[in-house]
Amino acid sequence: MEKLQAQASKLWQLLFDPETAATYQKTLSLTGVILKETALLLWLFFCSIFVLGAWLGKTGLAWGRDTRTWIDSQSQSEADSGATAAATGQAILDAGQSGAYFLLDKAYEQLGLDKPERPAKPVATAPAAQPKVAKPASKVSSAEPAATPAKAKSTPVAEAKAADDVAVDKEETSAVS
Repeated sequence: MEKLQAQASKLWQLLFDPETAATYQKTLSLTGVILKETALLLWLFFCSIFVLGAWLGKTGLAWGRDTRTWIDSQSQSEADSGATAAATGQAILDAGQSGAYFLLDKAYEQLGLDKPERPAKPVATAPAAQPKVAKPASKVSSAEPAATPAKAKSTPVAEAKAADDVAVDKEETSAVS
């Protein structure tokens, strides 16, 4: 029994020694710092992946647009329904772009990087599309205004709307006669 009391007394002194308390306090403090720094590293890694993904997306879109422009310049014929689909796609892209830019700016800010300059939105010019809008206008009766083939600033949405207006006018004219 004395051995048991001696061992309990020894353990008691070891546990409640001021040096033991300081050691455990230091260990918990260091563990907290390690966890905090690990979380920060993971967050910065996530932001880096996000910025890399945005860059890859921007580069991929630019290559896609360049390829599309090249293909359109090589092709002699265009589908009329493609203008409406292109305008819808552009509207969806524009709507999602502002949210993506916001998140991307926050990621740059978290990484301490300078925010990139946003390029001015390019005005889409499709030389083959403008004469197609003007051709159906010549079939419209003289009472209706003719579409102008050349505009100072032309956007895909405006071109699609003009093409739709011409198609509606054409249907109305054929229904009347």
